[in-house]
Amino acid sequence: MKGYAGALLRANLSTGHIAKVPTDAYADLFLGGRGIAARVHWDEVPPGCDALDPENRLTFMTGLICGVPGFSGSRWEVCGKSPIHEQFSYANLGGSWGAQLKFAGYDGLVVEGKADGPVYLWVSNDGVEIRDAAHLRGMGAIATRKRLKEELGKSARVAAVGPAGENRVTFATLLADNDSSGSSGLGAVMGSKNLKAIAVRGQGKVETADKTKLKKEVCYGCIDGCVRKTYEGPEGQRGKFFCQPSCF
Repeated sequence: MKGYAGALLRANLSTGHIAKVPTDAYADLFLGGRGIAARVHWDEVPPGCDALDPENRLTFMTGLICGVPGFSGSRWEVCGKSPIHEQFSYANLGGSWGAQLKFAGYDGLVVEGKADGPVYLWVSNDGVEIRDAAHLRGMGAIATRKRLKEELGKSARVAAVGPAGENRVTFATLLADNDSSGSSGLGAVMGSKNLKAIAVRGQGKVETADKTKLKKEVCYGCIDGCVRKTYEGPEGQRGKFFCQPSCF
């Protein structure tokens, strides 16, 4: 299956069970991204399920061209029932987190259940672990990212929530590397599962059908730079803003 990593990762935080299922179980009708996430939601989330209920699924999905040189396809999706909209919704993010998930061997991640205490997921080509995140409790998303990079290495990519997500604030966002932010209240859904962060690092690559043509094009990042503004704090910290979640 060219363009796919070949597997979806599933993590049940209530039981601690980790599973891997083939992407082609879904890709026969859906190319990836929001399509597969919608299929998961339709099949598995009861109509009356509250957005912050453990039965809600929080899905992190890439598409066919994510991580593929030549397409500038750095986009990835976080989907689930939104506490803002009270229906299936999504956030579309950029940066390198999605590509690293794919390089680790997964086209997407489906999270269900609720951990007994704060945890984070560590995903790499070597395996998947649910790790204790008590030491990250109360930290902002950026501080969480920095701490996990200290523990796991600078090459790790991290998506995390801050105190708003932990406390299920309805409009809480999540933040990933390159200051990629996701809205629709899905940070609150992440917090409702006691999932503080997801760290990924991949060393693989996405197989394509025509490598020669792709070599003539650009990398998997944004083809024309970023329209967001750069913020610099009083202590020299820098970050990007001016995207939809900043409206919240």
